[in-house]
Amino acid sequence: MSVYKGKSVVVNRATDDIYAKVSDLSGYQALVDDLPVEYREKLSGVRFSADSVSMDAPGVGQLVFKLTEKTAPTHVGFSAQGSPVPVALKLDLENVDATSTRLTPSIDIEIPAMLRPFIGNKIQEAADKFGEVFTTIFKQ
Repeated sequence: MSVYKGKSVVVNRATDDIYAKVSDLSGYQALVDDLPVEYREKLSGVRFSADSVSMDAPGVGQLVFKLTEKTAPTHVGFSAQGSPVPVALKLDLENVDATSTRLTPSIDIEIPAMLRPFIGNKIQEAADKFGEVFTTIFKQ
């Protein structure tokens, strides 16, 4: 497995609060359902349950990221099901102070060594964007 560690971001929320929101995804489907139609269409069939997020992935079909790792309140990990290659999305949480948390995302993916020079930079970009998403989600 190759590990692509994303840029750490600091979010102005307590670590326990963030952990609760990323280790139980059941509240996110209502947020998606409340979006205007034009935004929902851009989400490519994204659906949430308490322990998974699924989406329609072009060229792959239905892709499900299932919550497979939980270490309260510092770590969550999701493993892809239905992916042509093993992929895991992980998020490490570190308490900065009582109201701030450092989030460090990573993507673990099994790709042949000869393909890494061609797609590794795209996976690194995705890992960095993965962290940026949380600054938007947890914006106060």
